[in-house]
Amino acid sequence: MASKRAVHVYWFYDGALSFAGALHAATLALYYIQMVGMNPLQLVLVGTVLEGTILLFEIPTGVVADTYGRRRSVIIGTLIIGAAFLLEGARPLVWLVLLAEAIRGFGWTFLSGALDAWLADEAGEQALGAVYLRSGQIARLCSLAGIGVGVALTQISLAAPVLTGGVVYLLAAVGLIWRMPE
Repeated sequence: MASKRAVHVYWFYDGALSFAGALHAATLALYYIQMVGMNPLQLVLVGTVLEGTILLFEIPTGVVADTYGRRRSVIIGTLIIGAAFLLEGARPLVWLVLLAEAIRGFGWTFLSGALDAWLADEAGEQALGAVYLRSGQIARLCSLAGIGVGVALTQISLAAPVLTGGVVYLLAAVGLIWRMPE
């Protein structure tokens, strides 16, 4: 039997992360090029740092989810990613962006697999198809809203969508602390 609370928490979380991701995704390249002043090599380096960090920490952080709980792993990862975006948007410096992307990659490894495993445990495998379908719909709507808000925030500053995305991640983590069952 599916846990309604777990399903609703998952929908909230997926929607919040889709919103936060879309906030900065539409404008992050502009932030990197115009505010940070990155050249093409540095832009490639950003992605390399992110993916390299994920590769390095995928297995060690997976142990955290298996040993200490998937809920804890998801909350830790969400907090780390939120902090990384706040760091990235704090000052337009290349080295700070690279550090923030490494931190974000590290945070992502806490989420990788843990969220879906948590949902399967809490909601039951039979409910997953319907939960994922609805989650996809919610995520698309939240992404569209995030793109609009992100573009509007660029009128304040190109860093504003990045910083706001970080705040959304941190607020989502707080919501998980209060509402996420395990």
